[in-house]
Amino acid sequence: MKTIWENSLNIRAFDVDENNRLKVSAVFDYFQDVAANHAENLNVGYTNLLPSGLFWVLSWAKFEFIDLPGFMDEIKIQTWGKMQHKLYSMRDFLMLDKNNNVLCKATTAWLLLDAKSLRPKIMPRLFPDVEFIEDKSSLDDLPEKFPDFPQTVKIYTKEIKYSDIDLNKHANNAKYLELLSDCYDETFHREHKIKALAVFFISESKYGDLIEVFKCSNPENEKSYFIEAKNLRNKKSVFKAIVNWQRIV
Repeated sequence: MKTIWENSLNIRAFDVDENNRLKVSAVFDYFQDVAANHAENLNVGYTNLLPSGLFWVLSWAKFEFIDLPGFMDEIKIQTWGKMQHKLYSMRDFLMLDKNNNVLCKATTAWLLLDAKSLRPKIMPRLFPDVEFIEDKSSLDDLPEKFPDFPQTVKIYTKEIKYSDIDLNKHANNAKYLELLSDCYDETFHREHKIKALAVFFISESKYGDLIEVFKCSNPENEKSYFIEAKNLRNKKSVFKAIVNWQRIV
């Protein structure tokens, strides 16, 4: 079993936007795919957990973007389990270019859930052989409650369709990052690039659900925004995010 997992790939054409920058939703897809491969290698992946009625849920993530690669750029992604923090299994990531320059840093918090009770399990108690690398950190942040924000404004409503649904029969959280990106128009994306993102994934959404997306700016930082998605079916918050942008000179 490997304590650090690494995948190499070239950026695909359908994973970049019109400005030839890797989409944030694609970063999520890439990172989750690498995490899934590593979990399988550690015998705590989907195929190992399914017979035991267990599954992983990504609860929180923090990303810092130094640069975003473009079409056909060579990159590699590294991931490792960092530590157990309360109920969360923390996993970090690095995205590097072909010269080993860091493009993106991320830290994530995962819950191991019982499929019947939906109650969390403590991963080291069930799988004591899985090793953490506690002295290696991509970002030192830990999940913490977001501050209160002013009144948000509804931006649009999205209906969850078949193409949004993943293996677990609910909308994939990378789709939620598409909702976030669509809060900004073409001109904004052309003139800005994402600098940092923190997101809590709070509740699931299923086929046919209507999701309302709200946004407001941070009064202390005009390039920082709070975004929340709410499910009209059950009135629950689906995700909350804080996203920071920087103007392209």
